[in-house]
Amino acid sequence: MNFEIQMFKDKDFVYIDYVAKVKDTGEIFDTTIEEEAKKANIYSNNVKYEPKLVILGEHSIISGLEEAIYQMNAGEEKEVEIPPEKAYGKKDPTKVRIVSLGDLKKRGVNPYPNMMVRFTDGSVATVKSVTGGRVVLDFNHPLADKTVIYKVKVVKVLQDEKDKVKAVLEKWLGKNNADKFGIELGEDKKNLKITVPKDYYKVEDFQLVIYMLARDIINYVLPESVVSFIENFQKDTFS
Repeated sequence: MNFEIQMFKDKDFVYIDYVAKVKDTGEIFDTTIEEEAKKANIYSNNVKYEPKLVILGEHSIISGLEEAIYQMNAGEEKEVEIPPEKAYGKKDPTKVRIVSLGDLKKRGVNPYPNMMVRFTDGSVATVKSVTGGRVVLDFNHPLADKTVIYKVKVVKVLQDEKDKVKAVLEKWLGKNNADKFGIELGEDKKNLKITVPKDYYKVEDFQLVIYMLARDIINYVLPESVVSFIENFQKDTFS
């Protein structure tokens, strides 16, 4: 009798380490491990190298990697080969466009081949060529059409609801900032109170952040809970 054992399920909170490379060339293009980034000459001071949180079912990572994690267990390590359809997609010829060199220069961009250009609408393109007054831009993902290989390890799995709430805070605010928030969960797990530090009382767009935090907590951690954000005002709040 053939059957599948699914190690993890939707809404599980899993931390992974990984090294990702292009199959054809062996080039490492991403990793959560600082030492591996330095060895591959892709290290960046702007990146925090640490295990990555994956909330299964959230689809925050490529589908082939997420599917592989479902079949893993805590502490397990495996190498996964992922085809383009489940990685960064197949190339779409309609996403290759020709634009005026003058228009780009007016935006403060002096393009050259392989340069990445980010536009105000959030789209990103790779400069394929600059010829005369024309620039060929490719809006496909740089790894489109590539089969990739992930060496992935499940390093931690969260079980406790308060730990999961803290993980959501860290996801949106960063670990150092999340540590400033108080978390109080009632015994019946129907009421969650999050105390907001005074540093955030006047942060622009923080109401949107609160909305996103509450959405993720209810969707992935405490679906039957009422989530409250508490701001406490006293004399030293205004000093």
